[in-house]
Amino acid sequence: MDHDGCQRSEPDPALRLWRRRAIARVAIVLGLGLGWGAAAGAASNAVRLPEGEFAGESWDLIASLDTGHRIVAQAALSNLGPGDHKAVVLGHLIGPDGSVVRFKRSEPAGKWALTGGGHGLDLHSISLDPFGPERRFVVAKDDLGIDLRLRRASAPAREQKTGACSFELLEPGAPASVTLRLGARATAIATQGRVALTHRWSSALESECVLRRVEVFGLERELGFYFSETTTPQGDVSRWLVAERDGRVLFAGDPGDAPVRWGSAADGFAPPASARFAAAGVSARIDFEPAIASVDPTERLPATVQWLLQTRTKPRLSWMRAPFELRTATGTIVGEALAKVTYSNPLPRGRVPARVAAHSEK
Repeated sequence: MDHDGCQRSEPDPALRLWRRRAIARVAIVLGLGLGWGAAAGAASNAVRLPEGEFAGESWDLIASLDTGHRIVAQAALSNLGPGDHKAVVLGHLIGPDGSVVRFKRSEPAGKWALTGGGHGLDLHSISLDPFGPERRFVVAKDDLGIDLRLRRASAPAREQKTGACSFELLEPGAPASVTLRLGARATAIATQGRVALTHRWSSALESECVLRRVEVFGLERELGFYFSETTTPQGDVSRWLVAERDGRVLFAGDPGDAPVRWGSAADGFAPPASARFAAAGVSARIDFEPAIASVDPTERLPATVQWLLQTRTKPRLSWMRAPFELRTATGTIVGEALAKVTYSNPLPRGRVPARVAAHSEK
């Protein structure tokens, strides 16, 4: 919600230790997984337990409920700083009226547990099982209860690696049963929804692989889709689309004709304005509304830690609604997706590198 495999030499070992501990504090605050490390290979069927000083992994869960609520959550493991395999979960429950309830839990190594033979993480009041036969996410706080369950409907769809960063889409839009409790004394209600689940890991700072990325999660009953555009610090652009209906993949890969039109912003964090894609059997037009939430996770950090972090990354994360119209061979679907926009750094001088500017700027 940061590191690279190369560490600059420091004249003072104490300063090196201070840097590592400070970056580890940042890791927990940002909840970004900070590099997520195991080599690419077969699809994941268990938590990888990252190896190496700078390794880690993370999962994003995005849910749209029939009650009108949306859930966005990220679980991450990090090895930065003293001790390996520190765990954190950060998330938001967004109400139909736009209200937001935040939830968080972090635990050092030895204070959280692997569950189901390595299929999931248990941080006591929050747990995530992304690899069991029944995927499950639970929040058991005094003021909030979530119990989300979905059967394992899809085989993971793996995208090409971007540098040291790997990614797989575990679910693009699977049906789920959800029990939701809002308030300590409230009665829990049962509802249904659709869920997307992603998994990332890398052996380097995400800022080494990604300058900016937009991800769109379409969670309709008729069809689930995931669309992304990623720009690297060198200016390379890649796009990926997965469309699935009832567990059957309609398309998975680079859609080819899929331009994203970006707005402009003086601070270098330009929002997406619109996107479209056309692939075999599926096409769509997507618009992006103003951000529901846009966060600079470093704002409340101590000044010395802010300075340290800004030597490598100045991240920004935004969530927004994304109305869309999607056409398939069987008809047209009009709906509202959720979009996640990630910047590891602002665009230099407010613009992407020249080689992709013509395709990415408004």
